[in-house]
Amino acid sequence: MGPGTNQPATAFHRSQMSHTSEQPAVASANGAGWEQRLYTGLRMASVPGEVRAALANALGELGVEAEFFLLLINNFPGGGAPSRVRGESFLGRLEAAARRLVRTADTLEVATQGYLTALEADDPGIRNAAAEADPWWPPAPDFEITGESIELRLRRCGFAYRHVVAAYLAANIEAIATHLSLVLHALSTLPPAGVLPTSSLYQGLYELSSAFQGYLIPQHIVHADTQTPGLLTGIARLRALDAQEDTSLQSDLAWAETQLAATQTFLHTQHISAAQRQWALAAAQEWQETINLLKTVREPAR
Repeated sequence: MGPGTNQPATAFHRSQMSHTSEQPAVASANGAGWEQRLYTGLRMASVPGEVRAALANALGELGVEAEFFLLLINNFPGGGAPSRVRGESFLGRLEAAARRLVRTADTLEVATQGYLTALEADDPGIRNAAAEADPWWPPAPDFEITGESIELRLRRCGFAYRHVVAAYLAANIEAIATHLSLVLHALSTLPPAGVLPTSSLYQGLYELSSAFQGYLIPQHIVHADTQTPGLLTGIARLRALDAQEDTSLQSDLAWAETQLAATQTFLHTQHISAAQRQWALAAAQEWQETINLLKTVREPAR
């Protein structure tokens, strides 16, 4: 996949999810992957075949995007020395992935509503039962982005550390990645229809879809607030700051040292509470760690 492409890189075969037939792929000896579980997991007799296929397609597309997003984050900046080109390519792919997620989530919402409506038509009490049920998947393992922080990785690629902080990228990326990790966990544990109560299937599908429209997209992808911008707004802000302000490593060090000095000054303020002192001590330690990390950075190739 070349730099700047908008298409996700994944081993998942899109053609499998585009079939109108509901015949699943043959499972391997090690068990079916998530893409092979969709048709059998959604095959409720009360739901018309085209409605099942629409939701399977939508969940398949979401699974593809989830795999791509997580690989994009975990592999950045990739092999070789970090460079400005790698950083710009990462931002372009991240932006394209976020826009695709918005479109995919819209498709998922429509498909999920159709599927849940069919379940309700067969069992009018299913919505109330689902409200008391747990989704089908077992507790998901804790998710954490491995390796260096997003701020430091982009700093190594020539973007100012403080600009990445101001763009709120790390918090948004983590929130999106955490939910997409849950999506893959849910799809990977979807049992064949009928194994668990229908209420668990209903509740799980509702949670997967509503999380996107309820908070992930409005808060972490498209939010235009100046204090806590969403990912798309944050990427635009980062580019603007990058074009307008000093991006040198020395400017970042000076900024971090100023923050540390201000925190230390606050620590010497009279009559601060124990809670304030504890916060300031933790903040001072974090600023010192940031300074130490910045000192390990080398300016990248342009």
